[in-house]
Amino acid sequence: MRTKLDVDIGPGRAARSIQALLTGLTEHELKQVAIAVIRENRNRLQNAHELFEELDRLVAAGSTDEHLAQLRHDYRIAMLNLHAQHQVVSLVVEHLGFVPEVDGQRPVLN
Repeated sequence: MRTKLDVDIGPGRAARSIQALLTGLTEHELKQVAIAVIRENRNRLQNAHELFEELDRLVAAGSTDEHLAQLRHDYRIAMLNLHAQHQVVSLVVEHLGFVPEVDGQRPVLN
């Protein structure tokens, strides 16, 4: 019989670990980290979007092959990674106190 391990791996622990990594960084260093994680977030978003578009195309064409199953799996993993990266971006930007300009693009604030 499997039992549940008594290990804290929840989002609170992850947030504390990220905050610990950011503690002691200068504003300039934090800004560089923020820019890097925002770029990574954009890359992950683009990857998820491309997988979604390919899935949509194959489904519309009536495909039911193994490739479609693999694409679905890849898309789920891409979305999990994207959501995790969203959390990293949020924590880093919160620690920095503002959203930096990235690659000449000013932040879009709603």
